[in-house]
Amino acid sequence: MAALKLDPFYLIVDDADWLARLSPQGLRLVQLRVKDRDEPETRAQIAKAREICARWGAQLVVNDYWRLAIDEGCDFVHLGQGDLDGADIAALRRAGVRIGVSTHDEAELDRALSIGADYVALGPIYPTLLKQMEFAPQGLARIGAWKAAIGETPLVAIGGLTPERAIAALAAGADSACVVTDILRSPEPEARTQEWLSATQPWRAGEGFFAPDFAGARICPSPNHGPRLRPISSLVIHYTGMQTGESALALLCSPHSLVSAHYVVEEDGRVLQLVPESRRAWHAGISVWAGETDMNSASIGIEIVHPGYLDPRPYTAAQIEATAALARDVCRRHAIPPERVLAHSDISPGRKRDPGEFFPWEELARLGVGRIVEETFSEGATTVALGDEGAKVASLQRDLAAYGYGVEETGVYDAQTVQAVEAFQRHFRRAKVDGRADGETRVALARLLAALGERV
Repeated sequence: MAALKLDPFYLIVDDADWLARLSPQGLRLVQLRVKDRDEPETRAQIAKAREICARWGAQLVVNDYWRLAIDEGCDFVHLGQGDLDGADIAALRRAGVRIGVSTHDEAELDRALSIGADYVALGPIYPTLLKQMEFAPQGLARIGAWKAAIGETPLVAIGGLTPERAIAALAAGADSACVVTDILRSPEPEARTQEWLSATQPWRAGEGFFAPDFAGARICPSPNHGPRLRPISSLVIHYTGMQTGESALALLCSPHSLVSAHYVVEEDGRVLQLVPESRRAWHAGISVWAGETDMNSASIGIEIVHPGYLDPRPYTAAQIEATAALARDVCRRHAIPPERVLAHSDISPGRKRDPGEFFPWEELARLGVGRIVEETFSEGATTVALGDEGAKVASLQRDLAAYGYGVEETGVYDAQTVQAVEAFQRHFRRAKVDGRADGETRVALARLLAALGERV
């Protein structure tokens, strides 16, 4: 048989009437899971489902009833581990019927592979409402391990999935994301089906796929990008600012959000590439650095999964190590100097605060990325702050602009100056972020300018 390619959206229904209702939405892969019906009614359900799927061009998978599937001329069955005990695998193969098998642990995976399963299902990925499971939720990391074990055999993720979780499961290595209750129990099943189709569209027939620029990245394609209009000169670090990585990925990959990034670094250190580096991702928004106002075009954007100020907990060690490895590679390939490794807050003061004063810039620098300056106590130094005027304020504004911040020299310590100083402090003087240019802040800025002058 030819190599199997599954649609990334796999719907399970418990009655063929669902197929008549939802197939016009654009279903391409469905399973009929009929329970507690007599044989004549089950046979009628299978025949009806086969006819509907043929009409709409969908692949039908029959659950459990392998003999009836053969009798009714179906070409795919799905078998649980218990079903394998009584199934005649040889008869299915003689009839040209493909076989999908459910797995939950390594022993079951070995059994599925030993019979030459045409696809392997892993679950539950998340807790599920469908039925009581004897197996704990597998989690996204298990998807990658299963995919590595089965190679080219398609992997189906099932259990507790929603559209946003489906994106995360596909990004983790699944070939198809399977759903039951999220659609069948939805108050608007047709609309929810469209949400699933939209979420999984980038994986359909490989649409939007590309070779990763960073060898350690897995592709998770976002449709949100355009032509790059400037040479790459900067690397911008963000946090996602959302409660979960799944919700962040869903936003960054949604065609309705109009936001994206080149890379996402998960809490466990996995690196996903959403947009090719040759393309302009939509991560910077309204921003400026060193006079450049199209920072989307002039930069590479890395989003780190972190809730931000919702929960300013430490970034994980795995994230920082992965971010450093990724950033070193990006900076080497694009000749980005250390002072051009920027925070989102650097290029959008006042509008953005990420990756926050709790981001460990010192650790990143220790790993070979970016520039830091030692904080120095300046006893008795004059602090300039909001409302002050004069030469000291003008000098501060010139220095901030010379380093790259979008500050006009007005001689008045105004709101734009407060915001720029706060951004500077978040990156380089994190002990106190208050927008007041005290001695420590001004000394740190002077040292960075001196280092910049030495490099130039």
